Amino acid sequence: MLERLHPSVALKVDDVIILDHDEVIKYLSTNPTLIEGVNFTDHRFFHMDYGYNSLNNPIKISYKDDLIQRIIIKTKNYSEKRLKLVISYDGSNYHGWQIQDKLPTIQGILSEKISEVNNKPILIQGASRTDAKVHANQQVVHFDDESNLTEAEWLRYLNHQLPEDILVESVEKMHPLFHSRYDVYEKEYLYQIKLGDKSPFLINYSWNQEYLDFIKLDDQLKKIVGTYDFTSFAKGNKGDNVRTIYRAGYKIHDDMLKIYISGNGFLRYMVRLIIMHVIKYATNKTDVDILNIIREKSRIHTKEIAPAQGLYLNKIIY
Repeated sequence: MLERLHPSVALKVDDVIILDHDEVIKYLSTNPTLIEGVNFTDHRFFHMDYGYNSLNNPIKISYKDDLIQRIIIKTKNYSEKRLKLVISYDGSNYHGWQIQDKLPTIQGILSEKISEVNNKPILIQGASRTDAKVHANQQVVHFDDESNLTEAEWLRYLNHQLPEDILVESVEKMHPLFHSRYDVYEKEYLYQIKLGDKSPFLINYSWNQEYLDFIKLDDQLKKIVGTYDFTSFAKGNKGDNVRTIYRAGYKIHDDMLKIYISGNGFLRYMVRLIIMHVIKYATNKTDVDILNIIREKSRIHTKEIAPAQGLYLNKIIY
């Protein structure tokens, strides 16, 4: 394993964190049992392996360029029953994903129902923090369970207790170090636009536009594919704003335009700011090219944001 370490490898063993490549090698050479006899489980994803060492300690390894970039090992204080939920929801009646005092949120309601069974406060973790009125076709969450319920019993219980606008699609026991947010390989967002006449039945689920130039729309979407500093398309982010967009495109079915954007991660309001720009460009309300906006690293051309109700967290890939 030591010969496969990435130059930027990092190691975490319980509360010990080592970021220097040579120091990681030194620590593991001094404590060889930590990486001896590693047996990987069935939960293996694109860039992540989960398993146990010869001491039966859980271990998680992530990769970059086929080399080991991150190693996490727990020797104590880990849960034997970490559950993963795949859920979908209509965000119309909620103040977003993240729990807020005295306001209905998806995280708040789910945590409340799960805490009742565990007889202790449980704050679930999610793959993405959707904003108020944003929907999810697929959101992934996890929590550590101390109850005696099986996965099938959890599925029945939650779908009986939760409001009808939240659906738990599956419950699965995972490796103790699986993390719904930090282990994500790819997120895909969908934005729906109703073309032509406005429909009163879709006002909570799409944004209405009468006319679009699809050649211009396609041009702007194709240009965001790649790795860029998306400071111009972020609100309130002062840290690392570099993100990679894997794919961006659209499909049309009848009078519904569906724009898909997938990447390794997204900044706050990033998708809605991008959508607002490409729609303005495709409706001849601006002639500023999106690559010029990205290079500016400024919000001067991205002050407007697309409505929340058209946005869906569409897919999470690990």
